[in-house]
Amino acid sequence: MLLLQVRAAIIGRFRHVLKKTGLTEQQFRILRALHVRGTLEPRELCAICHISSPSLSGVLARMDTMGLVQRERHPDDQRRQHVSLSPRANQMFADVSEDMEAVYQELEAVLGPAFVDQMYAMCDTVLEVLNPSGEQTPVEDDGL
Repeated sequence: MLLLQVRAAIIGRFRHVLKKTGLTEQQFRILRALHVRGTLEPRELCAICHISSPSLSGVLARMDTMGLVQRERHPDDQRRQHVSLSPRANQMFADVSEDMEAVYQELEAVLGPAFVDQMYAMCDTVLEVLNPSGEQTPVEDDGL
């Protein structure tokens, strides 16, 4: 329960920023992944964003309707898709990035830079030990 409480406390700091955008946490994770990594296939988004495939299908459909993503069929395999951000989504990400960075700065001010560095190092260690292959498995959760 302690890890869930810590996660909730940290994620809670970001919720007001998400409210400004009108995006859900899942939608923002997708937006961020596509902004950082560029065009991806849905299976890659599932793994990176920790969203199950059935959930991702619905979220991408809503984001497509909102004009936030563009989906194109793979030229060599019509069963596959490429998902990318629309210009509107890129602008939305740019608009919210400053607010997100302010939350990270606030966390560092409250917890202290040394503690934040230790926390990141410990998280990296946990991931290396529990997931030595480095493979990201899609898991349903609602974190950023």
